[in-house]
Amino acid sequence: MIAWLCAAVVGAFFAVAGALKVMGWSQWRTDAARQHLWPVVAIATPPAELLLGALLVVLPPSPVVLALSTLLLVVFTSFLAVQVLTKSSVPCACFGVRSTKPPSWNDVGRNVLLLALLFTSAALS
Repeated sequence: MIAWLCAAVVGAFFAVAGALKVMGWSQWRTDAARQHLWPVVAIATPPAELLLGALLVVLPPSPVVLALSTLLLVVFTSFLAVQVLTKSSVPCACFGVRSTKPPSWNDVGRNVLLLALLFTSAALS
């Protein structure tokens, strides 16, 4: 139960982030381009977040879904850390149009906590 709860919390974050990007699609694409993301990455990110979010919430934790979620979150967190270190002024866009400020260490910290939840879920599964 605790393993699923940890995974479901991360899944909820992923699902909300993906949905907000889809709802503000043109702004997401603009922010992604300003962050120098490859167009294919910008297009693939929201569906990946939505799919992994749904799988984490609906299904019992599985090693494949936990691993893919961890990989995605490590990439996101690394990208955010680089943006913070280079003092980027481009909005994070982590949560679509609701993210209007540049990335901060708070965003990195949030992701580290989400990674801890994924590791906890994997350890308890």
